Amino acid sequence: MNGLDYLAVGHISVDTLDGHGRSLGGTVLYAAIAARNLGARVGIHTSASAEPDLSETLSNVSINLVPARHSTRFDIRYDHLGKRHQIISEIAEGLTLAQVPHGWRNARLIHFAPECHEIDLALLDGFPNAFVAVTPQGWLRQWGTNGEIRNGDWADADQVLGRANAVVVSEDDLMDPEMIRLWARKTSILVVTRAAHGCDVYVRGADEPYYSAAFRPVRELDPTGAGDVFAAAYFWQLLQGSTPTEGADWANCVASFVVEGYGCSGIPTLEDVRRRWVNGERL
Repeated sequence: MNGLDYLAVGHISVDTLDGHGRSLGGTVLYAAIAARNLGARVGIHTSASAEPDLSETLSNVSINLVPARHSTRFDIRYDHLGKRHQIISEIAEGLTLAQVPHGWRNARLIHFAPECHEIDLALLDGFPNAFVAVTPQGWLRQWGTNGEIRNGDWADADQVLGRANAVVVSEDDLMDPEMIRLWARKTSILVVTRAAHGCDVYVRGADEPYYSAAFRPVRELDPTGAGDVFAAAYFWQLLQGSTPTEGADWANCVASFVVEGYGCSGIPTLEDVRRRWVNGERL
C-alpha cells in the first residue's frame, strides 16, 4: 500500500492473561486497528513468527513483517489493585529503516511504539515530513533473567522526545511528578494517561496541564490496550487538526470502549464513537 496515513512501528506480541489462553497484542496491533476503524490508511512495520491469525486480525491493514523464529511473548496478570504485571519470554527481531518499503517513507504519521527496545533510532530520521508520535513504554522497560518487566531509565529520552510532535505515556510508566514536568519541557505535547481518571495534557508553553475526564463504559471486562487505543485516536485527531485538548477528549471517548471487551474485540467503529461523543457520560 502506497500513501499511508498512519505507520505504526513496533513488535506485535503474543500475550497470555494469567497463564491462560492466547491473544495477539502489542501497542501497534491495538493502535493499527483503532486508526483503521477511525478512517486512516494504516501500515505496520513489525517482526514476528508465523502467527496464523495475524492477517485476519489486521484485515485492511498493510503489514511489513520481518520474519522471526519467535514472536515477542508476554504473560500478563493484574493484581487486586488493577496493576498490570508482565513477564517477557521471547523477543522477535529488531526493526530498522532499511527494512521499511520505500513507498512507506512518505507516511503522514509515524507512530513509534516499542515493546522491548526493538526500534533502531535511525528510524527517527527516516520520515522527515511525518508527524512523529511516540508511546515510549517499551523504551522504559527492563527485565532480568526471569523476564519480569520493571521500569528503568531511558537513555535515549532526550533524542526521541526532542523529535516527537506528541508523546502519550501511562502514569504507571511515568509516576514521578518532577520527571513528568521534565518531559513536558522537552517535547511539544505530552499526555499522561490515568486509566479511569482520564488524562493530563501538557502543551509546551501552557501554564497548566489540561485535565480530560474519561468517558463511562457500559461494562468493564479487560483494560488491556485501552491506553494504546487512546494514543492512536489522539495522534490521528491531532493530524486532522484538532487542538491538543479537543483531541484528548475525543481519544478518551474512543478508549472507553476498549475495556468493554477482551483483547482487541472492544475497539470501536467511528459510528460507535460518534454516538457516545454526543450521548456519553464523563466520569
